[in-house]
Amino acid sequence: MSRPEITGRSPAPPPGNDSQHPRPAQSRRHSLSLAITLQSAISAGDGLAMIALANRVFQSSHASWAVAAVFLAVTVPITALAPVAGLLLDRLPARPVLVTAALLEALVALALSRVAGVGGTLGLSVGFGICAAVLQPGLGAIVPRIAGYQGVTKANGYLQAATWGGFTAGPLLAGALTTAGGSRLALLADAALYALGAAGLRLLRLAPRAAGDGAGVEERTPLGTQLKAGFSYLRADRDAGMLVMIVGVMVAFANMAVVAEVVFAEQVLGSGPGGYSILVAGFTGGMVIGTLAGGRLPQRWLLAAALAGTVATGIGIGLAGAAVVLWQATAAYGFGGLASGVEGVATRSFLNHHAPPEVAGRVFALYSGVLFGAASAGMAVAAGLLAAVGARGVLALAGGGGILAGLAGSAVYARRVLRARRPVGG
Repeated sequence: MSRPEITGRSPAPPPGNDSQHPRPAQSRRHSLSLAITLQSAISAGDGLAMIALANRVFQSSHASWAVAAVFLAVTVPITALAPVAGLLLDRLPARPVLVTAALLEALVALALSRVAGVGGTLGLSVGFGICAAVLQPGLGAIVPRIAGYQGVTKANGYLQAATWGGFTAGPLLAGALTTAGGSRLALLADAALYALGAAGLRLLRLAPRAAGDGAGVEERTPLGTQLKAGFSYLRADRDAGMLVMIVGVMVAFANMAVVAEVVFAEQVLGSGPGGYSILVAGFTGGMVIGTLAGGRLPQRWLLAAALAGTVATGIGIGLAGAAVVLWQATAAYGFGGLASGVEGVATRSFLNHHAPPEVAGRVFALYSGVLFGAASAGMAVAAGLLAAVGARGVLALAGGGGILAGLAGSAVYARRVLRARRPVGG
């Protein structure tokens, strides 16, 4: 049967089994443990880098636009380069590509530790984004080759918990190191974390790439068609395409809340800088719990759980915006974070099970591009709205938008399920 990204036909059944390249369970456990460790190191490096760079440009310019520019310098390449990065992941051996990307990130961090000023920092920060455009989706696409298709969901739960644990530890480490020795010391530590991630990737044992039905055919198609294969697959697989779109919309709304959080905690609730830290910790802590819970989902519930998670994330953010004291907002944020963690694991696992092996890199690159692009758009909109509607208003919009996006996706999915169950000729 031909794959949809080559012929445009309906998607074939997912690969969903490990019969082509069986691996001993002990080997899979060892690979997964190593993957969790390197994922923690790389995510800690990502979080450390963003805080260290934001502190540097703000201290140099005392302008909020410079902080936004750092974020855009890192995130825009992830979205813009998604087709090219995905094709590299699908056409070249995964491990050397990922090791190279991690090593290049270490070199970028070293270079940044030696420059000063906003211009040089922004220019080199683009290098982080280029490397992340390959590294982020690549780590998602290889999960079946680490844990096997039967272990994908559980593995994604552990890996996403490691991601958010690392991304929480990174900023804390950045704060301590920047206080002790400035941004240069923080970026040297950042380089060490990426080098550690590269070493772990070099040692990681992957099962051979599963052979998809359309791999040989696609190699003879025009380059433009190959670059667009991720889009073509998501158009052909209506469930996967709908899920990525709905999650992208939810992420855009959820990141509107990021802009309002500090104002809400410090000025509306009157809890000061410590309250802001507690509020953010509530969300990230909930996410870690949610990712571990999401790892227990059965395969048949992945799509429904992802859509329910988008609705529940919006509910948590909306309830936080209605809170009158810090503990209420933190509890609501914890619930939203838990739901977001379940959604992330369910979405990644659904794509792992459904994306044909020969386009998995491009599908995950497109998914990463959508997430980072949506996050940037949401924060940009919120920055313009904050003065007009206030922090509570932004949180209400963020929560309500996420709820509506999830409900819309759930309605589409429910309609398809009901149509599929309808008797022929009934």
